[in-house]
Amino acid sequence: MQSIAGRASREVGRTLPSTGGQIAAARLTRSHKASPLVPIFVFSLAVPVIFYLGPTRLSPYRLMLVITFVPCLIAWLSGSIGRTRLPDILMFLAATWGAVVLVTQHGVDKGLQSAGIFVIETFGTFLFARRYIRDVLAFQRMVRALVFMVLFLLPFAVYENVAGSPILIELLGKIFTVYDIVGSEARYGLRRAQGTFEHFILFGVVCSSAFALSFYVFGAGTRLGGRLSAGLVAMAVVSSLSSGAILSVIAQAMLIVWDKVTASLTRRWGILATIAIAAYCAVELSSNRTAFDVFISYLTFNADTSYMRVHIWHYGTQSVMQHPIFGIGLNDWERPEWMGGSMDNFWLVTAVRYGVPGLLFMAGGFLSVCFGLGRLKDLSFEVAQCRKGLIITLCGLALSICTVHLWDGPYVLLMFLLGSGMWMFDARNGIAPARSAAQNLHSRSVTRLNL
Repeated sequence: MQSIAGRASREVGRTLPSTGGQIAAARLTRSHKASPLVPIFVFSLAVPVIFYLGPTRLSPYRLMLVITFVPCLIAWLSGSIGRTRLPDILMFLAATWGAVVLVTQHGVDKGLQSAGIFVIETFGTFLFARRYIRDVLAFQRMVRALVFMVLFLLPFAVYENVAGSPILIELLGKIFTVYDIVGSEARYGLRRAQGTFEHFILFGVVCSSAFALSFYVFGAGTRLGGRLSAGLVAMAVVSSLSSGAILSVIAQAMLIVWDKVTASLTRRWGILATIAIAAYCAVELSSNRTAFDVFISYLTFNADTSYMRVHIWHYGTQSVMQHPIFGIGLNDWERPEWMGGSMDNFWLVTAVRYGVPGLLFMAGGFLSVCFGLGRLKDLSFEVAQCRKGLIITLCGLALSICTVHLWDGPYVLLMFLLGSGMWMFDARNGIAPARSAAQNLHSRSVTRLNL
């Protein structure tokens, strides 16, 4: 009888650790082997090397996406990476509609190549994250890779602030074809850090994407680790001296503070949304300018930049009204001769290029990920931390790209982050069976003891 009880006790102990069935459940959610392609891909986004295959410009991350696109598409169509959800459909429509617009506006000869790259960088990146990040362990490894990438670039960014030259681009440029070094006016006596990206604004936005994730996921084991890593990430963002990137960090920090202060409140995120909408309406009604104009004027480092962004908004929206369905593709947009060609607003660029349908598909994919993940319940602590870090990151980026346009690596990173959280929709399906199996084994063991 004692031997039976001992065997049953050991059997239950192996299945149900001292902390209970949740740990067993969490382990079962890690059943998918984390792919080494994820950290490789994250670091490839920061490699400033470009090369050509015929007329097509490639880079390390773009080559990875081209190679993995068909396997990822097959995995999605077969259902092996989970059932199709609303964000999948919207991101597919955003990529497909963009391709249709590019071919329509520029013809098959010129538009097909751009359309293919757009589909691969939009939907291909989304599916890449969808396929290779399938559980909490893979997500945590992705976050570690992203934070380590930013921390690796930090000392070089500080050097660039002081010395005035992007040292990594210069060194790699002696061997490979690399991005051009952007000329920059000094701000506060410092050069704006370009890092290894095409523009210092892009460097700042990429670094800002690691802020909330580092706080909630990278330092999940200790508070000090999360705060220290988030502080170092913020230093990297500040080194870009970009108002849009700093805005992303400020927004994320405010959401983190709200999360900590209102932890005991119910419907706290609904309350916050109500406050934000009320503040927007108050500014709209009390000012002789639109709320957007007021918003832009207070979120730039100098008056000239603010003035120009207001004009970009006005002429850009006019272009959208003139071409509401198919946009203008990659053609130049109409504006006065004294205005430059840069349009510092990702959402506006999307509407101008791909029309209102393109904007709705892209924004809809964004919102469906955030709201869909926000409605999930009964998540383990680890998964809940990952969800919180991702949603706050996406909210900060959504706000900052109102004043910043994204292209190449940073754009791909945004699509990658959207796809990286799709596994959380299935997290509950992995936890419930695990608990049931553990409880069943416990019941069988107790039965044997009674016998």
